[in-house]
Amino acid sequence: MTGIAQRSLWMAAACFSGAFGLAAAEIAPNTQGIRIGSEDTISIYALGAEEISKNWRVGLSGDIILPMLGPVKAAGLSTEELEAALAARLKQYIKEPHVSVFIAEFRSQPVTVLGAVNKPGALQMEGARTLFDILIRAGGPKDPGPQVTVTRNLAAGHISFPGAHASPDGKYSVADLDLAEVMEGRGAASNLTVYPFDVITVSAKKQPKVIHISGEVSRPGSVELITQESVSLMKVLALAGGLTHLAAPKRTLIIHVNDEGKQTSQAIIDLDKTMKGKAKDVELVAGDIVIIPSNKMTTYIQSATTSAISAGIFTLGRF
Repeated sequence: MTGIAQRSLWMAAACFSGAFGLAAAEIAPNTQGIRIGSEDTISIYALGAEEISKNWRVGLSGDIILPMLGPVKAAGLSTEELEAALAARLKQYIKEPHVSVFIAEFRSQPVTVLGAVNKPGALQMEGARTLFDILIRAGGPKDPGPQVTVTRNLAAGHISFPGAHASPDGKYSVADLDLAEVMEGRGAASNLTVYPFDVITVSAKKQPKVIHISGEVSRPGSVELITQESVSLMKVLALAGGLTHLAAPKRTLIIHVNDEGKQTSQAIIDLDKTMKGKAKDVELVAGDIVIIPSNKMTTYIQSATTSAISAGIFTLGRF
């Protein structure tokens, strides 16, 4: 009997038989070709064998224990293969056994989705899935960066996608894909087949690394670090248009604020000496706030800090 004919028989039986606890609403999507795994739940309908026509959980050993038949290996088989195996075993009891099997619940096909998605974590594939399908099931991207990475244990094979490469330790196949292309829902990137135990990571949107400068400068604002981790104070001052005539550079204040918004250090330097070459230039890093006080004010920190953070951003590429 063909798989289609078997499933037609199964659906008809399910509609008219309540004795086996199998209602038409319980019919699962076609899972032909998918391998059964340990801890999956399978539904069996065997015409004339009510004892085994119900749901069965595959044990960790990969077997199901059935009345009449005893242990039957299920893990690693497709539903068609298990149907054939059960039919062969039933021939000693039934002249022409007809068996239908489908996977009612998956527990053996986990895939992990990490990073910038709405519902990160592990989920069950429940059959063949594309990368687009999996990301949709994870709630879609949330404040993502430009890239999604698929990582697969090489024991499961290489990822079939242009540019896929082995990890440095040689244990994994890795593919970096453009997230925008994947989320179009069509094309090679969207339709990349995901395997059980793959790890999918959506990159997060990078927060700008900035240094703020405010107070008595011509253009108070922020400097964004793009290709370097630090920049000199003199270059930041130049981007800010230099000092105003009211500046008191000898009392320049530098504050560092960490990623959590907490002040971790501060220092007062003599910027006048630095400008005259009598003191070493200062290297600034992301999170630093430079405040140039006025010669008419001794306390400038609060208002200057506020204006620095709310002002525009100058972009630094390579220096």
